Amino acid sequence: MAEPNPTPTPNEPTPAPQGTPQGNAPVFDYDKLASLITGKQSVTEDTVLKSYFKEQGLSADEMKEAIGAFKKQKAENTPDFAKMQSEVESANNAKLTAEVNQSATLEAVKQGVDIATVPYVLKIADFSKAVTDGKVNAEKLTEAVKKVLDDIPALKGKPAENGTGVKKIGGDGNSDKNLTEDALRGIFGIKSKK
Repeated sequence: MAEPNPTPTPNEPTPAPQGTPQGNAPVFDYDKLASLITGKQSVTEDTVLKSYFKEQGLSADEMKEAIGAFKKQKAENTPDFAKMQSEVESANNAKLTAEVNQSATLEAVKQGVDIATVPYVLKIADFSKAVTDGKVNAEKLTEAVKKVLDDIPALKGKPAENGTGVKKIGGDGNSDKNLTEDALRGIFGIKSKK
């Protein structure tokens, strides 16, 4: 007698499990499941609490009051994850803003903006495109500062008199003795002989 072959041959289709359509997974309402679980947990919690307080010899009113106090204390001790998440996001945004301002200040100084007018450039510039994926994009930041300076060239610092970036301090090197003496007398507060 030939024994039946328990494994299907490659040409035979495998039977689908009973109760599920072939090729489709069952669809669940996860919100409904979560609410069922939460409801079950609260019913179980109430039952355990009532049992415990009954063992302690409390009346029905005292049990209700004790259960209310327990739930209030539990709610106070439960961390507020949404609040914590918003605090983290706020701190990250503040850090990113500080990074943008620091980089923009350096860029403005590089482009010849006087230190006194840098805050105005930072307030006017549109840095919304300078941040991508939580990182400062140096190219976009430079473009934002450059656009402000192109639109308002008066914000740029004035070049030095001789164009080299060095300001003239002191005399012009004239060796006139009277000028030198007068300058020294002026510095030391001595009245001139005239």
